[in-house]
Amino acid sequence: MKSKKILFISFIGISFTISLDFAPQKCIEDCFSMIWNDRITKRSWIYLEQDETKVYKKNSDISEGDLLKMPKNMWDADYTDNVSAEKFGTPNKTNASFKLVTLGYNVKDQKKTVGFDFMILNHSKKEDDPYIFRIVNNSQKESSTTLGTLREVGFVFDNWAQYWDKDKVWTGGNHSFKANYQVEDLDKIIVKFKFRLIDYNAPLNKEMIEKKWLGSYATCDFRFIEYDENGKPINSYLIGLVFSNPLKVDFNGNPNDGILFGSTKTENGIFQKFLLLHGNKNGVKEVNTIDAQNGFKTVEIDFKPLIEKYFNINKNHKNIISGLDIYSATRATNFTYDIQDVQVNGCKGR
Repeated sequence: MKSKKILFISFIGISFTISLDFAPQKCIEDCFSMIWNDRITKRSWIYLEQDETKVYKKNSDISEGDLLKMPKNMWDADYTDNVSAEKFGTPNKTNASFKLVTLGYNVKDQKKTVGFDFMILNHSKKEDDPYIFRIVNNSQKESSTTLGTLREVGFVFDNWAQYWDKDKVWTGGNHSFKANYQVEDLDKIIVKFKFRLIDYNAPLNKEMIEKKWLGSYATCDFRFIEYDENGKPINSYLIGLVFSNPLKVDFNGNPNDGILFGSTKTENGIFQKFLLLHGNKNGVKEVNTIDAQNGFKTVEIDFKPLIEKYFNINKNHKNIISGLDIYSATRATNFTYDIQDVQVNGCKGR
């Protein structure tokens, strides 16, 4: 609806009015899913033991991968089971849309007292409904010799951008993400999912909590890489937001700021910056209690303002999304959660 505004203008004793009609300006956003397996409605994942970067057929399921209509990428769409050496893949040689990943555990630790587990809670679901995963990460009763070992269990979504200097072209979009999305081109980078905290407990060895950084949390980590004009990676960034922290862990020595932990290093000529943030102190309400009604809570994170707040990126270079991780991290504690309906959306204003 148009509205009318009256301007009163006076010039040296001469007064007159101008009537202006205008329509309120609206910012229209164009939002779109950036991952192939939006909401995780299709079975298209492999299990990776991250310590040794080994793939296992156990816990992997790519039986519905071809339904996603991802582009073919023949050279890496066959997987080899680390136990039997059996190769497995989809008929159309489609890559898995994401990975189930463990760090700090051996595949033989599944379902053990000190161990991990992946479970699907709704095998019989409607075609377009998301799968519900239960993720178990139990390390409370580990031995004194391994006390303080970092153990992570969860999801990894990857993108592998590649610049071919001879042809002056970029390739990518054959894995979790649909394309080489650039951080500087997006007004919003929204990750949204439903989360339910099932179980957690405190470390048994109270005296070693600070010394060994004992505790647990669940985090969503967003990754991107800066490339120079020749397609060479020069800076690597990871910014994570902790959305569940019932034990209120903090590893940066200042519990009053918004940072849980941060570090930098240079490896193979690439500067790497890692930053883990407190959700409650960065605009996202943490899920720190077990719901008596067993209900899910919606977690929604816009990473763009966090990147602008904490990183000073070069917007004249390509800053291409390289991945997203959602996982629990424990040191001598137990942490179990349910998760479903994972969405990764980019928005552009116009």
